[in-house]
Amino acid sequence: MSVAVVIVSWNSAAVLANAVRSAVAFPLVVVDNASTDGSAEVARQAGARVVALETNIGFGPACNRGASELPDTDAILFLNPDAAIVSGVDTLLDALRADASLGAVAPALVGDGQERFQLRRFPTLGSLAREAFLVNRLLPDNAGLRKERYLDRAPDTSILVEQPAAAALMVRRSLFERLGGFDPDFAPAWFEDVDLCERIWKSGARIRYVPAARVTHAGGSTMKTLPYRDFLPLYTRNQFRYLARHRPAAFRVAAWGIAVAGAVLRLALLPVVTGDHGRRETAAGYGRVLRGLLGLGWRSSLLPRSAA
Repeated sequence: MSVAVVIVSWNSAAVLANAVRSAVAFPLVVVDNASTDGSAEVARQAGARVVALETNIGFGPACNRGASELPDTDAILFLNPDAAIVSGVDTLLDALRADASLGAVAPALVGDGQERFQLRRFPTLGSLAREAFLVNRLLPDNAGLRKERYLDRAPDTSILVEQPAAAALMVRRSLFERLGGFDPDFAPAWFEDVDLCERIWKSGARIRYVPAARVTHAGGSTMKTLPYRDFLPLYTRNQFRYLARHRPAAFRVAAWGIAVAGAVLRLALLPVVTGDHGRRETAAGYGRVLRGLLGLGWRSSLLPRSAA
């Protein structure tokens, strides 16, 4: 089997060269989402073929564009610009070759906090409530979170998983194309990977975690450049777009109530708890979340007005 590597960059110049150099042994394309920091030139100098877009079309659509640029391979490895292949691409291909029921495989992400970040089950009301009501922050080793993040398994065991992070995800091309790739409705970012994984499982295929393959991942490189007031409402909007596609009405109503109560709780705690983003930024973020949840529109500078 053969594989192509697709990297989507957006103002990723500081980390992109390492990702490209780790993947140049394979057919590789970097799709640059109208970066203003010279990312496209960094990728070229590191040896990548670059598709430089004039506008930022979003992560999922850029992944789709990259896959279409390298059509003659059996699989596509989507790799974040802040990730780098260490070993095991052949191991991932062997897993796809050996099991026709697999639609995708994921290597182990290596880096600070990656074990808790990479593998997740699909959202449940319990997982949404634990996050909204600060249970995961106050009790970071609670049983619900351990099960949700697959922390209750042996770390070096290959297992079937529902939702591995798309920071490094190899997808069988025939299935990816049959499913229509990443859904552009999640542009510019967040939950397009969760949606794709759920559609893979609903198609009858499965996803396997293969820890014998390894990819480093710094994580959060894009997040660190975004104001929380712009990220949080967009993340929440896309979460509910995902739920609208994959969960019944009763679930969505309960999830809406959890999200509203969680936002109110965070705002109520601001006078006594600073949080990770500062009081003003947090207040603006959760204020915009409440506005969106109440049907008054999703405000974020990351969204064109027509999409809000």
